[in-house]
Amino acid sequence: MNLPRLPPVADIVRETLAERFAGEFVFEPIKVIPAVDEFGDGDGQPYLRIVIVFDGDQKALDPRWTSSLIRRIRPKLIEAGVEEFPSPSFVEKSEWPRLERSLKRASA
Repeated sequence: MNLPRLPPVADIVRETLAERFAGEFVFEPIKVIPAVDEFGDGDGQPYLRIVIVFDGDQKALDPRWTSSLIRRIRPKLIEAGVEEFPSPSFVEKSEWPRLERSLKRASA
């Protein structure tokens, strides 16, 4: 598996979000977790799980725009040399501590 350069991935996601939501939300942290798709066609394709923690009014988080985030970041990632497919998800800041503990247990 070709390991991605993780900081540029988070930077690309952060910059893309800022283009649309500047001043409306704080997106921190943005965690990039290399993973392998064990449920797809069986050949274990690597992908990037991108957990985007946000602080702000969830109702203002435009679902039409966020659902197209993959389409917006994928060309930028490829240009940066990251071939793994991105799989972003948004998590409210209040939910982050519990999810972070869960991720730490899963990686141990």
